[in-house]
Amino acid sequence: MNRFIPHIIAVIVVATTTIIISREFRVSKIPNGGKFQCANCHTNPGGGGARNNFGQAVDIRVTPNGGEDFWSATLASQDSDGDGFTNGQELGDPTGSWRPGQPDPGSFSSVSNPGDFNSRPPATDVAETVMPTSYRLMNNYPNPFNPSTKIVFEIPQSENVSLRIYNINGELVRTIVNGNLPAGHYEKEWDGYNESGNSVTSGVYIYRLTAGKFDRSSRMILMK
Repeated sequence: MNRFIPHIIAVIVVATTTIIISREFRVSKIPNGGKFQCANCHTNPGGGGARNNFGQAVDIRVTPNGGEDFWSATLASQDSDGDGFTNGQELGDPTGSWRPGQPDPGSFSSVSNPGDFNSRPPATDVAETVMPTSYRLMNNYPNPFNPSTKIVFEIPQSENVSLRIYNINGELVRTIVNGNLPAGHYEKEWDGYNESGNSVTSGVYIYRLTAGKFDRSSRMILMK
């Protein structure tokens, strides 16, 4: 029996290490994740243990120990812990537009735990979300721009949405959005790179939004 002890210890060490690594990088995958750390997704107040409802919603969006980005408008619109506030409202990003690597949104002091029914943001700090009543594609800003710009649009209902960038010759440069989005107001950033990860040249570019039967395009200028 003693000869198996080192193997058992090794298995425990590997499993523990995997859990620690998962905790560390997934905390950075949600807005303001550093406030509650691993307790955002686990039932143990200190982190770890069984996954709470928010943790389960995260788990179905990633591969085991995978490093995928999972925060989205869909996950932000859900109320995982059933406390009357969406995950996005609790984490300071109601629209789900934040992406890993960007500065944390909202007020850190008002952030609450999306997996804990008893943790809720101050009601006065939760901005009322007014759902759009029509499709809109607004002007990007800034325009002209260098090196990046934001494209703003609204959709009044859940739709399959595509937002693509084309050059002046009508050739596809970059796909920004291609999938289903819930109703809401969105700001999507284009960093001036194409699908291959190369910086594009100065010039006029066209951004096109398609959502259901809605189809609009507008121009923007990249100046380097």
